[in-house]
Amino acid sequence: MKCGVCKAEMEETTVTYTEDIGQGVIVIRYVPARVCTECGNTWYSGTVAAQLEKMIDFFAASTGSEVSVINYAKSVA
Repeated sequence: MKCGVCKAEMEETTVTYTEDIGQGVIVIRYVPARVCTECGNTWYSGTVAAQLEKMIDFFAASTGSEVSVINYAKSVA
C-alpha cells in the first residue's frame, strides 16, 4: 500500500494511540496500523478505527482517572 500523503511505502506495525478526552487522556498500546516509512503518516483499517472509537467511548464514560492505559489486543480479544 502507498502513502496517501507522500506516495512512499507503508509498513504494517503496531502503534500507541492517544486521545485527549478533556477530563483525561486515554493511551491505547499495540494498535495495528500501517505507517509510512517516509513521512510517518498512520492509517488504521475501518475495523480498527471502529474498535478504537468504542474503546474511547467506553473508557471515557467509565474511568475516573486522569490517565488510562489500555492494551488493544487484550481489549478486543
